[in-house]
Amino acid sequence: MSYAAHRYRKAAETALAPRDAEAAAFTLVNRLLSEPKDRLARLRGLGKNQELWSFLLRDLSSSGNALPPVLKADLTRIGIWAMRESIAAMGDDRPLDELVEINAQIIAGLRCAGTGDGQAQAAA
Repeated sequence: MSYAAHRYRKAAETALAPRDAEAAAFTLVNRLLSEPKDRLARLRGLGKNQELWSFLLRDLSSSGNALPPVLKADLTRIGIWAMRESIAAMGDDRPLDELVEINAQIIAGLRCAGTGDGQAQAAA
């Protein structure tokens, strides 16, 4: 096996599954929203939150997205709210608790998806 093929195989073995990558992205954004050191850090966190939700909204509207229509509609409504709230929070000092909570619920959903026991996992 060539060196390049070996490196590709190793990288593929250690790559995150899509749901794990999404959960990691939300976790990072939540950390930025929860621990802003100053106004600039707050703005960065809100910008990253808006960027993440924008990316997800594009994916939800793509023809290749296989999620059930009801779930796509619900996530789209949540995403639009999160983006609007992020923009509004950039202009004032409102608490970010609701944004952090929504993201935490998305993280929990992503982590328990595919386990066959979503309700039990989300409650834990």
